[in-house]
Amino acid sequence: MRALLIDDEDLVLEGLEAFLQVSMPDLSLDKTSELAVAVELAAKVPYELTLLDWHLTGADGRQQDGRAVIEALRAGGSRAPILVVSGGDPTPWPERVFELGLAGFVPKRASGATLLQAIRIALDGGVFLLDRALQQRAGVAVKPPAAPTVPTDDAASLQLRFPALTERQAEVFRIMLRGASNKEIARELDIGVNTVHTHVRGVLAAVGAQRRGEAVFRVVGGQG
Repeated sequence: MRALLIDDEDLVLEGLEAFLQVSMPDLSLDKTSELAVAVELAAKVPYELTLLDWHLTGADGRQQDGRAVIEALRAGGSRAPILVVSGGDPTPWPERVFELGLAGFVPKRASGATLLQAIRIALDGGVFLLDRALQQRAGVAVKPPAAPTVPTDDAASLQLRFPALTERQAEVFRIMLRGASNKEIARELDIGVNTVHTHVRGVLAAVGAQRRGEAVFRVVGGQG
């Protein structure tokens, strides 16, 4: 298992590397503070996860926008889920996670146990958000204010909204909307994890999304 850590603070890079070496000995971690190096590595190495600080300062001393960093990584060919580990106000993150198709957000003030939980969820295909209340607030914030919308809590409604979904894909998508990992979906539907992977790919194709978080945002954001 191999991951990429991007942060502009050497203390954070070294501290997280030491912590993860002890906590997840099967995880091989590459680290860098430079966006150009990160893009080059991400293009060459099939990482299973990227850990990203949202507030990066470039070599010229100017702050680099987190969105631009994500776009650069993906434009370079990276397909790894991106878990943001950063400081600042956590309030906008639930909406931002779904909007950008991220694997989640962990504030730097969080405990090591929380970070490990987030990493495991991300590696398993889930979406991690620390505060359920914030997640619910984001769901309200990004829903359109007018017009009745199709309910999203049952598979039949999802099929009405996205006709390309099969019945089983709609069931998988319904559980995905709760932020469940592939293992949790498999357990709830009593099917294999590999089968869930196949259905998730089908869901993404049916709703016209490239990433799991983007598919969820098409529902909670009123798109589709």
